[in-house]
Amino acid sequence: MALKHYLEQHETYRQRPEKSTASIGGSSVDLEDSQTLQQVEDSILGANVHGVPRGKEAYQARKLGETWAMEIIKNAINDQLSGADLGRETPEDIDPSPAATSLWELLRDVLDGPHLQKDSWNDLVSAVVSDMADIGNGYLEPIGSTDGSIPVAALKPVDALTIRHNVTATGEFDETPFYQAPFRTHAGSIVSGVGDSELTPLDHDDLVVMRYPGSKRSNRIYPRAPGMQVQAALEHLTHSTIHAQRFYNDNELPSGFVQMINAGEQDFTEIEETIKNAAGDPRKVGVIGGDGPANWIEMGGTALNLDIIGEQQWFLQLCLAAFGLTKGEIAMTEDVNYNTADAELSIVHKRVTQGFLETLEDAITTQVFRQFESYQELPDEQRFSLKLTHSDPRQERAREEHLRERYEAGTLPLNAYLQKLGEETGDTTVEIAGVEIDYGEHPKYIIEQLIRDARGSASDDSSEDGGDGDDGVDPIQ
Repeated sequence: MALKHYLEQHETYRQRPEKSTASIGGSSVDLEDSQTLQQVEDSILGANVHGVPRGKEAYQARKLGETWAMEIIKNAINDQLSGADLGRETPEDIDPSPAATSLWELLRDVLDGPHLQKDSWNDLVSAVVSDMADIGNGYLEPIGSTDGSIPVAALKPVDALTIRHNVTATGEFDETPFYQAPFRTHAGSIVSGVGDSELTPLDHDDLVVMRYPGSKRSNRIYPRAPGMQVQAALEHLTHSTIHAQRFYNDNELPSGFVQMINAGEQDFTEIEETIKNAAGDPRKVGVIGGDGPANWIEMGGTALNLDIIGEQQWFLQLCLAAFGLTKGEIAMTEDVNYNTADAELSIVHKRVTQGFLETLEDAITTQVFRQFESYQELPDEQRFSLKLTHSDPRQERAREEHLRERYEAGTLPLNAYLQKLGEETGDTTVEIAGVEIDYGEHPKYIIEQLIRDARGSASDDSSEDGGDGDDGVDPIQ
């Protein structure tokens, strides 16, 4: 590209308009221009005229994400995310209208798949979760029907490494918010395509954009995901080792020194020549000259002074720490306590999985559902959101126990208890001394008080008639 053309592009990029919108109360409102600047690497010869490149750190994080340690963690997360039931969440006390129900059935069928390449919903989830864990962003491409009747008929995972965010100097999206820039690798380095013909401009409706929960940083355009944190930690270790090596020949830190006691200059010269000519560990070099003993003094050593097994364990712990987890919480210790296994799985769900669930739910609701005109036409109280629910037997048992405890504590009426369990309530009325009591509509202790009041009233009436008040059978026994 000629320098003049590049400078023209840079000036256009610098003066481009800054427009942003926000959705408030179901309506889109225009925002004023931001008055603060976003840190973006930019120069005359390196202008981000086609989006901000992700850089080599993202590519390195992708390669780290393919290591066994990172794959184990992602498998544990996907295991909790897979098999989720596609449900909808509506405002309480609102019965879905026929139009809302019909639209939900269509959307659920779209999400359930099959998608491109026969992908299922679980396949899409595993793809975007992997990208979010490695690079920080996950992307899906919504693909509509050819006749235009269905704006989103299928979804396709998009390689996060190829997507560039095109932002202004204030950190807002430009008129063309995204570009897909293909990349190649050469000699272990990433080479992005920068020619106009190799770039694909993308609008907001062309991508479903997700970000790893808790990875946003104020000084970065792109998130800082666990994979990138691991990459940075390893890079720091490498740099610290290189820093110690810089004063030695061949950029190699010697394993140590041979210390000679009472050796003369001629002895030192012969020892130096012998070691230089030796192959392998200098500790194997025969010691010559000198009257005193020879000592081996360790210096530096390797970057990680561990054996192979120790290095692997250290790397796994580093990866787990980036996710905020421990080996015990993903059942990777030999002394797993099965009595606490459910509790540890709950910790994983709370720290990691729940964030992914909320990210997926929000992205599909705000970026897929809203592409349907029929969804936009629904009244605010009828608009639903995606709700991913699990049918894990362990979670179901814990939920049932929690509901039973609430019922026993008197904070949940019987009918509500049965409804939350998915059971029919049936007839829950009983007549005591001529008083009809619906024991399904009130908490347990209120029902007991109503029954006592009814029995007391019946006892008073029986005493006035000369009876002892003990005739008859308790209808609820």
